[in-house]
Amino acid sequence: MSSPIPPDGWTRREAIRVGLGTIAAMSLGGRLLGAEPAEKRVRLFVREVPIMVHGRKSMVIAIEQASGEHGYSPNLSEGFHVEVINELKVPTSVHWHGLIVPDLLDGVPWVTQEPIPPGGSMKFDFPLEQSGTYWMHSHYGLQEQYLDVAPLVIWTPEERALADKQFVVMLSDFTFIPPAEVLEHLRNSAGMPPVGANAMMQSGATMKAAGEQGKVYAQAWENGRLVRKVVEAKPADIDVHYDALLANRRTLDEPDRLRVQPGESVLLRLVGASSATDFYVDTGDLEAELLAVDGEAVEPLRGNYFQLAVAQRIDLRVTIPHEGGAFPIIAQGEGTKLLAGVVLATDGATMKPMPAMAALSTATLDNTQERRLRAVRPLAQRTANRTLPAALGGKMMGYIWTINGEAYPNRKSLDVAAGERVEIEFTNTTGMGHPMHLHGHVFQVVEIDGERIPGAIRDTIEVPPGSRMKIAFDANNPGIWAFHCHIVYHMATGMFTVVKYNGADTRFWKPDETPKEIQSL
Repeated sequence: MSSPIPPDGWTRREAIRVGLGTIAAMSLGGRLLGAEPAEKRVRLFVREVPIMVHGRKSMVIAIEQASGEHGYSPNLSEGFHVEVINELKVPTSVHWHGLIVPDLLDGVPWVTQEPIPPGGSMKFDFPLEQSGTYWMHSHYGLQEQYLDVAPLVIWTPEERALADKQFVVMLSDFTFIPPAEVLEHLRNSAGMPPVGANAMMQSGATMKAAGEQGKVYAQAWENGRLVRKVVEAKPADIDVHYDALLANRRTLDEPDRLRVQPGESVLLRLVGASSATDFYVDTGDLEAELLAVDGEAVEPLRGNYFQLAVAQRIDLRVTIPHEGGAFPIIAQGEGTKLLAGVVLATDGATMKPMPAMAALSTATLDNTQERRLRAVRPLAQRTANRTLPAALGGKMMGYIWTINGEAYPNRKSLDVAAGERVEIEFTNTTGMGHPMHLHGHVFQVVEIDGERIPGAIRDTIEVPPGSRMKIAFDANNPGIWAFHCHIVYHMATGMFTVVKYNGADTRFWKPDETPKEIQSL
């Protein structure tokens, strides 16, 4: 296998952004192809590790440093210098979710590179352009469902000054059933009789029948705050039900206890690192300010009940009361009663027992929050040169999900030219929301259901059922870029395509290779 980042044919932009001739390199059997190691390079090992969930041991995947620290958190000024080492028995990859990178360093097998083989490694060196809350995850097959995820925070003095203390909270969904079996069940489950919640909890991840209308939790905007309300509606339509939700790889019966002091300000960097579960985040007695989404600052929104879709991030700042205490931060899975969370606790505080499950299920994530988000640094005002459709569709019979009527793998693409202002118009005709992620760019939400807004800058947008939304971005990072639903089972069964610049290097774009990823797990 040749190096995935050959220097021949690079554009000037690619060469500049990787920096001073340092290129990514692959190591095969200990033989390094490419550049010498950069100073301060961090080695990230992709390896199997044990985890305990409800007293039961399971093997999952971690992306960790030799010290055991998960992920990587560099200073902006240092740039990005990482070597990914694959200690798994199968190929892997790592994608730097939300970061603007040269396309051949994006970490997507069969789009921008070949997979990293067992025992192999790949080096990533590029300048950093962003700061804030990001994350990393495998983009190979269904490895995300094995918790092949880790935090990625880019620091600046301004980011560090946002609060007295800061914590990353990674929210995940967990099943004891191998993901390939979950997917096979989804593909063959059309026409099955309804399965009750208790049966689902006993049997692990499985199909969930659409619920009847009743009382559910939903987000509301009241008196200038985002709050939880009980409304009459159907629970959200979800297709995988899990054994547990996790916060920092721990269940709520033994939550991560984060030490704080009375009177301190605390910034929680929450990451939707799940495979198929959206969340509602409840800060309880603590009033919170939402300061950023997907690493990008927004005009603060206050409240205690926030939406967080798969792959999105929200930064919430709270203040610990002067009398101290223990303060749960609870995440509930959309369409379920499952809970996860962490506890902010001062020294000596007593933690009250927390319920194993919520009293009610939740409604579908909607645009209550998204309509009110305003970017601190919006895109420059400019007329769109091109508008691309992204019709989101699917059918449960056979479990096929589509973009513009096409299920991946195919060689269709959304084509753009460098320098254009591009708008993508989403229409969701399905009964589920879809968190849509565009690689290599940030975009602004500019329209929701026909209403133009100066919305948030993001890299992942939740498109609720039946909604129409538009995003805008500047085509300023040439290459070929993955564009997909971030629900891993939707992506694996067709809701994936690429945004391709005219003249892009497509040597690694091999759609027909992607089914092998599922087969190799």
